[in-house]
Amino acid sequence: MSYKILLCIGFSMLIAGCQSTPIQVPPLVNPGGDVTLIFNRENTVLTSIGKARVYIGDTDVCAIPNGDSCQVNIPAGRHVLKVFSYTDGNFGTFSHAYQFESGKTYRFIISPNNLGIAVNFVDPGSIAYLVADTVNHPSKDDSNDGSLTMKLVDEY
Repeated sequence: MSYKILLCIGFSMLIAGCQSTPIQVPPLVNPGGDVTLIFNRENTVLTSIGKARVYIGDTDVCAIPNGDSCQVNIPAGRHVLKVFSYTDGNFGTFSHAYQFESGKTYRFIISPNNLGIAVNFVDPGSIAYLVADTVNHPSKDDSNDGSLTMKLVDEY
């Protein structure tokens, strides 16, 4: 066999070995209530380093590894949800206010945001994340300028 075939087989095995069955991680804090929130984090290479930190208001409720999920319960009403990457929380946050109805379940998908990646030449080898586009924020509760974003995919 040629070295190219061996390299391809080895790379394929490495990729396959890095994928795991998604698990539901326990919440750091479960505020309690009759509304269920499920946060699913996409399994992507771009944001595989670090955990997605999910906040409800000022409460840190979940630390979700790449490809996993977390479930919490909250009381009905208006809540601001926030998400950012644990490793680069200083580079921006997704946040949005939602109105949650009693007895319902809401499922969210956490995925990479549209980002540009640039090398920081002051500190060779480091990577800085730059937001590719700027967003006009309609309220103080809304932002989408981090490496992760989150969207509501369904409610039932």
